[in-house]
Amino acid sequence: MADQRLEEYRAYYDARTERYANNPLMKHSYEAEKKLRDLFYRYDNLDEIGQNLGRLNTDCAFATWRDQYEMESEYYESVQEPIRKKGADQILAELDRQSELLDMMNKVNDLTNKNSVEITADEANGKALMENWKQLDKIDIYTKAVVPAKYKPDMQKVVDDEKESIIKSRESVEKTIGDWVEGWRMKPEITLEYRYRHIMPYSDQEIDEHLKNFKNIINR
Repeated sequence: MADQRLEEYRAYYDARTERYANNPLMKHSYEAEKKLRDLFYRYDNLDEIGQNLGRLNTDCAFATWRDQYEMESEYYESVQEPIRKKGADQILAELDRQSELLDMMNKVNDLTNKNSVEITADEANGKALMENWKQLDKIDIYTKAVVPAKYKPDMQKVVDDEKESIIKSRESVEKTIGDWVEGWRMKPEITLEYRYRHIMPYSDQEIDEHLKNFKNIINR
């Protein structure tokens, strides 16, 4: 008859396995946990279980990673987020190359950190136009304003100051990102890609006009 400790282990691994049951998003975790759970019912002795444990615990960790990053990859594909999907796909590829738990943990951390930098650089491109939208509006208004001649120098100074502010802000971003991504230069046209375009509440014409002016100001 199984001792009390073994019964407690069985109850524990039953609970771990059942939390993934009937969840198609966690199919790898369920199968791995089930194999581990079944081991505790195959033997009535904890020493025998320990001798046959092998890498079942490691397989559970790998399975959880696989489920997590398959979900991320599929989701980012559906919302057209290629940079974030890239990070998930790189980790999935490593799961097929690695076998040791610590090595895989280090790979996950390393690839996640690298992808975070890529995401930051991408957002610096995609969000730049929106971040300077009000300034571009102001430049447009003050440039086209019909005013008496004596006010024109004041209007031009406002335009020049706003342009200078935009240039300095973009130079600052390029320097900051450049410290992490060698040779990085801003590509404002990325703002037209779906992941950024779909959250901009402006017409295509407005965006095209502002983007053209923005690129002229920052010499892109």
